[in-house]
Amino acid sequence: MWEGWGTTTINSAPNFAIPNRAYWLFRGTLADYADWNSDDPARWPYGDSPDPAFIWPADLAWCVTNDVDPHFATIGADVEAIDQIVADQRIDAVLDDPEREPPYWD
Repeated sequence: MWEGWGTTTINSAPNFAIPNRAYWLFRGTLADYADWNSDDPARWPYGDSPDPAFIWPADLAWCVTNDVDPHFATIGADVEAIDQIVADQRIDAVLDDPEREPPYWD
């Protein structure tokens, strides 16, 4: 989670940085995501928090990113997984092209 959110202060989590951003690193299961930003301090003691900036499994097979000022999300995965996401009509997805600005949705 990005360290720059003014609503959240975390002193005990490890952190890492990429250019222009520093993050706290949390570890858990996908089921733990249901507790993310919970109003119950026993389940989520960090108060009002935005969605995680990065989510990936232990095998690093895929990664979902969520920047602090996004108009899109990027999903990195193998070609077969990306093809399935783009082909699924229930998901509003396009292939990423680093040479073009991602589309904006209303």
